[in-house]
Amino acid sequence: MNYTKEQVFQLFVEKLSGAITPEEEMVLEQRLSSDAAFTAEWRLLEERAAQLGLPTFLSELDAGAGLRELKATRGMAPAIHIRRRRRFRRALSLAAVVLLVAAGIWVFYPGKEKIADGGRIATLVKQRQQAVSLKLANGDSVELGQANAGRSIALGNTTLNTHQDGLQYTSADTATSTLSVPPGATYRIVLSDGTEVWLNADTRLRFPLKFTGKSREVEIAGEAYFKVAANTRAPFIVHTPLTDVQVLGTSFNINTYEKGNVRTALVEGKVIAGSRDGKRMPLNPGYVAEYNVSNGFSSTTFEQDDELSWINGVYYFHDMPMENLARMASRCYGLNIIINKEHLAGQSLTGVLEKGKLAEFLNDLATTAHIKYYYSNKDLYLE
Repeated sequence: MNYTKEQVFQLFVEKLSGAITPEEEMVLEQRLSSDAAFTAEWRLLEERAAQLGLPTFLSELDAGAGLRELKATRGMAPAIHIRRRRRFRRALSLAAVVLLVAAGIWVFYPGKEKIADGGRIATLVKQRQQAVSLKLANGDSVELGQANAGRSIALGNTTLNTHQDGLQYTSADTATSTLSVPPGATYRIVLSDGTEVWLNADTRLRFPLKFTGKSREVEIAGEAYFKVAANTRAPFIVHTPLTDVQVLGTSFNINTYEKGNVRTALVEGKVIAGSRDGKRMPLNPGYVAEYNVSNGFSSTTFEQDDELSWINGVYYFHDMPMENLARMASRCYGLNIIINKEHLAGQSLTGVLEKGKLAEFLNDLATTAHIKYYYSNKDLYLE
């Protein structure tokens, strides 16, 4: 069952006012343990309630006045008697909703409120973080990451063994599945042949749960680091929107974030990057093949620490234009960033982003780059 924000709010008020039923309490516990979106809304309510002193407010409500206002709002004739305590407490919770709306305290969902506190922004963004998900060929989907950490999940011929930041599995199913990592998250999966794949934020990996045939083929959109299990009889092929990378057993990073561009950086072994128009570029360790739709392939060396630091939650940027940094930070922290002043778009910065440290990043923007910021309606504005 999907809950609207208003339904979550009413359930929250019932919880605070003591009007929640045992059945609702059970459903609530299940939701909080398994539904990341519901949990995020609930945590947001808890934070805002604490700031407003809502528990005290509810305890001091005039239930009779609230109930009369509720019935007038709904066009109901006032009841003569409410004998059962349960019905009285339910009336209290409903009255609370009406009084909160009437009093203008319906501010749990900030709307156009401008929040300029970095710590509070980081908390709100974390509460709204989407979950890593695996979608099977039959359309079934399961949330991974924190939502099901430490669980063994059976799905037909497939058994998933999950933990907070990674997945291993066994399967007799050869159908293609899709692993989606949202902005703000990273994830690791071990494929059926033992190949390890680290997925960066805002990345999708399509792969067969079990490899068969003379090749092992996957598709990637976003950024991923592969440590391919050697198998000379079945080459490993990574398809991107623009290129195909063929390997036997090696370690390399692929980045497709930039539209019209694919970057393949080889750490060890050997790969051949090929484009859709038949061009090919062999790579040796320490070199990157960059393919651009306009200019074709080019190659240069790369700094491994810079290229792969994202695996450890660190993103270095050197003399990066502000608009590019905003895109990188959006992926790293899982929020939409809007540059509100034209002069900022051309400004370049050097520094580091660290996963889970949004407040520190905002503080650095303010103190070193003198950039102001505020958060409103799920967007971060820079000015």
